[in-house]
Amino acid sequence: MADSSLSQHVDTGLGAVTNCRADVYGPKGIQHLGNAMECFMRMKGINFHELGTTPPAQSLSAVTGSRGDSQALVSPAILQSEAVSISPVVLYPAATSAAADLANASKRQKVEGTTEASAAVSMAACYICRLTSVPGKFLPQKAKELGVPPGPLFGKLKAGIAVQGKDRLVQPAEVLEAAPAAPVVIIADCPSSSHVPSLVSSPAWAAFTTPSTPQSTSITSSTPDPSVGGKPVQEHVNCIVHLAPPQVVETEQYQQWMAGFGSTVKHVHVNAKAVPETYPLPSPATLQMKLNCIDAKVFPLPYNVTSAQPSGGLQQSTAQPQPASQLQATAQPQSTSQLAGSNLMKYNLRPAARVDTVEHVAQPLSVSEVQAELRREMPEVLEAAKRAQGDASCTTGQVPLAVSQAGDEELEVVFLGTGSAMPSKYRNVTSIYINRFQRGGMLLDCGEGTLGQLTRRFGAAKVKQIVCGLACVWVSHIHADHHAGLPRLLAARANWLGPGCPPLPVFGPWPLERILLNMAALEPMPHLFFNQTSLVAHPKEQPSPGFLAALNKVKSQLGLKTLQSVLVVHCAHAYAAVLEGEAGWKLVFSGDTRPCDQLVAAAQHATLLIHEATFEDELIEDAKAKRHSLTCEAVEIGSKSKAYRTILTHFSQRYPKIPKIESSFLATTCIAFDLMSINLQDLPRLPFHVPAVALLCKDVADEPDDTPNP
Repeated sequence: MADSSLSQHVDTGLGAVTNCRADVYGPKGIQHLGNAMECFMRMKGINFHELGTTPPAQSLSAVTGSRGDSQALVSPAILQSEAVSISPVVLYPAATSAAADLANASKRQKVEGTTEASAAVSMAACYICRLTSVPGKFLPQKAKELGVPPGPLFGKLKAGIAVQGKDRLVQPAEVLEAAPAAPVVIIADCPSSSHVPSLVSSPAWAAFTTPSTPQSTSITSSTPDPSVGGKPVQEHVNCIVHLAPPQVVETEQYQQWMAGFGSTVKHVHVNAKAVPETYPLPSPATLQMKLNCIDAKVFPLPYNVTSAQPSGGLQQSTAQPQPASQLQATAQPQSTSQLAGSNLMKYNLRPAARVDTVEHVAQPLSVSEVQAELRREMPEVLEAAKRAQGDASCTTGQVPLAVSQAGDEELEVVFLGTGSAMPSKYRNVTSIYINRFQRGGMLLDCGEGTLGQLTRRFGAAKVKQIVCGLACVWVSHIHADHHAGLPRLLAARANWLGPGCPPLPVFGPWPLERILLNMAALEPMPHLFFNQTSLVAHPKEQPSPGFLAALNKVKSQLGLKTLQSVLVVHCAHAYAAVLEGEAGWKLVFSGDTRPCDQLVAAAQHATLLIHEATFEDELIEDAKAKRHSLTCEAVEIGSKSKAYRTILTHFSQRYPKIPKIESSFLATTCIAFDLMSINLQDLPRLPFHVPAVALLCKDVADEPDDTPNP
């Protein structure tokens, strides 16, 4: 968790923050996250604090509690403000279970070359969040009876300050109703069954449950709170958010610990078994359903667009389907203490009239209803799509042999993110999945949320097969929007493949190696890192035997004649990728770049050129300053390189759905969208979709810029 005080934020495209102070707290090993982040953003003023270590006396004077071979460490508040105080509870696994876990972790970490995984893997942190007390209702009539005249003295009494009455000093407690209990929320992160003994034995919960009254939900504090007139206040747990996996929650010890807080506490469960399977991002899902009407193959429907009943008997926060993005609040507290979490769910703690009520964004989306609305409200889109089908079937342009003779499972290009800098409402940051079907696949860049986008495109069951079948990951440059999703993907792969997980080759700029080494100290993510400089056509140094062996294995698995990097004009160590298949096709991905001759040369006669088009044509100074390309420049590169098809991507997030359609567009150019899936056989008809797509997106094409520039 982080406590920050920001005075100014300056976006440089690298996530740099200046004039900022932020304190980040977490279990031992959290400093590795800071070390990794330093590789791609300036961290001045951002300090990382590891919980569970021996702290300075003035910082965290810890108290330990033990039971058997487990321990829990309770620390004073790490955040104390006028609104809330937050105290961590650090959990350690039982020694017998931890020994096996750490031994396995140590073996897995050897492939990353790290030696500090033990503490990071073994520790976890829960948090107790206490809202500050608020005074009870002021009783003006009582104040008058005690001789206090209306006016400024009333204000002092409300603020908890004693004032002089008719013949004596009047205390605030005499003119205030009893203060309501200050709300308390517990974030319970117990990642494994070996951490449960540490959780249940922690003295931190003594303020909410006592051995003599295990079902009690509150006790009277021994320390008066002057802000409420000197009256003792009762602590009360309103809500416990459970992040533990279902197999941990279902253990007898964990269930007994939950029961100890009493029957009035609400339990919100956030895990794969409890939360309904539904599309968490309704706006892009709705757009995808509409694009599906233009071309069902190129724009497939996303997975999880309808809600499913969660297992385990938990109550869903979405009781009745409501229009997507509409916020609904329950009039009364929920009738059950067990709630399934949902995306953007809000649990109200104040005001008093709404305490313990739940607000949620309704999730269910109906494909038939969304598409019926499109046919009813925008028939011109479907008419344009129909014309495109006719025009595509009548085209007389020469189709490359590699395209006309391609089989169904030769090549598919799946866009997992088509925006720049940071995720927006409709576009995730850059990542492209190269699908070679039975051969597996590879990723070109791996921005934040890549694993989630793969899941939305292919479904939870198939995504495991895809990730475990990856031959390699190729990263263009060190900016975070091109690699921030890689640690999560590597960790998921390690979890799915187990202790014998083979390391995955990662080709990228040299600073990425340090990032991955630090992240691998937090959790297992077996990988083999190779510097991009070895992938260029004429490397300055002889590639190592290990690199050559890994490269040949990747090319053999994916059926590639060529996997090559080309230095481009962006930041230091920025590259484009060139892939050539044994079947004769050629795919070139520009990465981030200004127009440059070396890319034109590398992309000559490409079957498919994927080129960034960050800025619209009139923003030439922005493009030069940030070393990106204009729309017209990207189209021109496609023309100069004689590419059969050019697909534009990496759009500034100032364009909500689609960049402005410029006159520079040629008959060979198309626009990328998230989850767009292009089979090699689909290339001939792609440009004909542009008019229909432009009509579909015209309602937001001119929305104001409300996000930072890349």
